[in-house]
Amino acid sequence: MSPLPESSVLYRAPWVVPVVKPPIVDGAVLCAGGRIVAVGRASRLQQEFGDVDVQDCDGVLLPGLVNAHCHLELSYLDQVARPLATETMCDWIAALLAERARQHDFGAAPAAARQMLREQHAAGVALLLDIGNDESCLAGFSLPGLERVFLLECLAPTEKAQENVLARVARLPDDLLTTAHALYSTRPEVLQALKERADRLGHCFSLHLAESVDEIMFLGGEKSCFTDFMAERGAGDFPLPVATMRQAGVTAVLAEMGLLAENLLCVHGVHLSEPDLVRLAQVRASICLCPGSNRFLRVGRAPLAQMLGLGLLPALGTDSITSNESLDLWQEMRIVREDHPETDPATVLAMATMAGARAMGRADDYGSLAPGQRAQILQVMSPDLCRATRATELIDILTGTGRPETISWLSGNPQS
Repeated sequence: MSPLPESSVLYRAPWVVPVVKPPIVDGAVLCAGGRIVAVGRASRLQQEFGDVDVQDCDGVLLPGLVNAHCHLELSYLDQVARPLATETMCDWIAALLAERARQHDFGAAPAAARQMLREQHAAGVALLLDIGNDESCLAGFSLPGLERVFLLECLAPTEKAQENVLARVARLPDDLLTTAHALYSTRPEVLQALKERADRLGHCFSLHLAESVDEIMFLGGEKSCFTDFMAERGAGDFPLPVATMRQAGVTAVLAEMGLLAENLLCVHGVHLSEPDLVRLAQVRASICLCPGSNRFLRVGRAPLAQMLGLGLLPALGTDSITSNESLDLWQEMRIVREDHPETDPATVLAMATMAGARAMGRADDYGSLAPGQRAQILQVMSPDLCRATRATELIDILTGTGRPETISWLSGNPQS
């Protein structure tokens, strides 16, 4: 019999879903000191650890979800309408900017962002990557049990904006992390400076990439909605990587700028070609899909089968409420299942948990139920889950039916 860790507790449930291995019927998770010590069959762990405090749980235990792309500061702008079939992504961006200017109320943004963060935790999110333009929006606000990583997003479409951004970033403290918006909105010098800073500080470099056809056309020097959009905003001289785009594609542009690396997190990736995906796989870069946002904006579906075939396991994100009907990772999993019915449901669950933790460099703490992980355990229940008799049926329900009826958290402490 192994010695009991101090202040230990054994959570026993009809199902335990570790993600890194198949679901365990009549499973258990042993926790101590805020970390997971062991995962396995309840009978084995009780025998091995003797007089451990046992707490019986209903339903299913699984790791907290990971939202790998969100814009919480836009949570007060839920009035932005879905673009019509005849409208472009530029029309939607213009509508967003107009609504943001109309509602420029610093009181509304923090309050809405705080409420959305609470809702994320209530929906089962343990780790969230928040991208924003205003570092003060959620300053000083946190929720126990939910880790929010904030990246200050920089845009520099004009030479003047480039000068201002570079000067601002040079003054920032190292505890304020930064990233870039996109290739079509941020000049190369700024992209490279921000990537070098991310490398130095050891965090992921998130970048909107290949979200729409118009973006790909614009970068390749073709006429698209972004041509006029940028010119109207004084960025008609934006340096386009036309030759590289036409010869080798968008990830060749990343490579040319020194951005193609393991800590790169490509968000959306709807219009990545197979050569693009091969390059990303070669450097072990990450991808985050936002299927609900892509459906809302009518930009298409990401080539998920090709990604998986090359060993790329994308993470999932919700994006913001301005481009999604709801910020709900359970809904994102359901949309992935609808858009890509050939995908194994267990893979979809890994996308919503383990893949996001890996993309953020936090796989030692989040994304699975395994020894050493943080003891932030999600407990979910619903009538359908209670009726599941096989592991495949259980995972099918978890990923294909939306948010479970009941969601609660276990903290790894006795009586929690």
